[in-house]
Amino acid sequence: MSRELETDVVVVGGGGAGLTVAGTIAAASSRLRVTLVELDSSQPCNTAIASNFIPAAGTRFQRAAGIGDSAPLFAADIMRKNGGRSAAALTHALCSHSAEALHWLVDALGVQLELAPELTWIGHSAIRMHAHPSRGGPPVLASLRGFAQGHGRIRFLDHTLGTGLIQDGNGAICGITATCGDEQLRIAARKVVLTTGGYGANPGMISSHIPEMADAPSIGSKADRGDGIAWGLGAGGRCALMGAYQGRDCISADGTRVTPPVLNEGGIAVNASARRFVDERQDYSALARVYRQQPGKVAYFIWDERIQDMVKNVFVMQQAKARGGIMFAPGVEELAAAYDLPAPELARTLERYNEGVRSGNDEFGRSGLTRPLDPPYYAARITGAIAHTQGGLVVDTACRVLREDGTPVPDLCAGGNTIAGLSGDGCTGYLSGNGLLVAYVSGYLIGRHVAATLEGPRPAWAPM
Repeated sequence: MSRELETDVVVVGGGGAGLTVAGTIAAASSRLRVTLVELDSSQPCNTAIASNFIPAAGTRFQRAAGIGDSAPLFAADIMRKNGGRSAAALTHALCSHSAEALHWLVDALGVQLELAPELTWIGHSAIRMHAHPSRGGPPVLASLRGFAQGHGRIRFLDHTLGTGLIQDGNGAICGITATCGDEQLRIAARKVVLTTGGYGANPGMISSHIPEMADAPSIGSKADRGDGIAWGLGAGGRCALMGAYQGRDCISADGTRVTPPVLNEGGIAVNASARRFVDERQDYSALARVYRQQPGKVAYFIWDERIQDMVKNVFVMQQAKARGGIMFAPGVEELAAAYDLPAPELARTLERYNEGVRSGNDEFGRSGLTRPLDPPYYAARITGAIAHTQGGLVVDTACRVLREDGTPVPDLCAGGNTIAGLSGDGCTGYLSGNGLLVAYVSGYLIGRHVAATLEGPRPAWAPM
């Protein structure tokens, strides 16, 4: 059975980027119709999985808190972290529109966000993280999805698999093919937007582009198979930075994890010998592969009551606790017994760390030392994982997919993790929030660009 549909814009992928595209077009235009194709909204996308601390520079929330920040400062932080290995024009465009996009999410789409100043994020030279009051992703996704599903000009096709692009004789993109159950769909559109995510759930692509993490857990969306990247390449686009990814620690492959400030605020990591092996305040993305180099490919995070009080309300911490991933121990003996660690060595490790904090001279050169760790303790057994990939299609500042010669593929845009992002070409260039910055702001830029481009007379096809 087959069916043909027509629309102004078809968006493939209903995560944070795709929902922002659809919502922005619908809110910006009184006429344009959007069809949003989603594989399975019951399965978590990266917007739901992520902690959703969203960086933005120059927001009204920062100003109300007396925090000075700017887009050039934000872009400089990103470029410093990735060694200048992201497209400068795109980096500056995303940073320059970050506050505008965040305000748009709040004011036009009804997403509840606020400044989140309570935790330390390494590499940011200003307090610029924003989050839902729950400090979690599901409420953000629920707001975006609720707007899309309740809007009369957005058709939400759930349980629908996009299968390819349709090109006309001149190479312009004029729609997609898809399947919904036994039904074959051809969806004609004036613009197509690819927000299908990266390729973290495609083992073959991981082995090809990120061989160092080929056997690591992938804790992101299981729908991130690289489909949009492949389609864009097939339509004449090009890719870059395909080795880029956000590394993470994880307690289990279902994505259970702790929040990075557990270490940033003074926690430590030890291996199976109960010894520290690294400066834990390094970038948590880069540390993922270091954890996998330890015996058994595991490490143990240890923190205390002071730090636990700081992070206990973060969604992923509540989730990890509910799933049994965080252990409480009154003292060193109980902590060592819980993970079969040598208690005498663990006691020596804790004392050496505490002495380094007191003297201001850490044995691994750790900076930003806070306070000694005191019992009772909290701990988690972790390994290194891939949260999501950040290499993909090359786009311009309107997120139009570009060919090898730098010209855009006609009528094709891409956003989110489907595009070459801001983290260079590995795991060390990731700055906290890069993924969500790209997701939400690229979605906003695409929506505004498409709405402005298509606001001419509508073609004579039936309304949805």
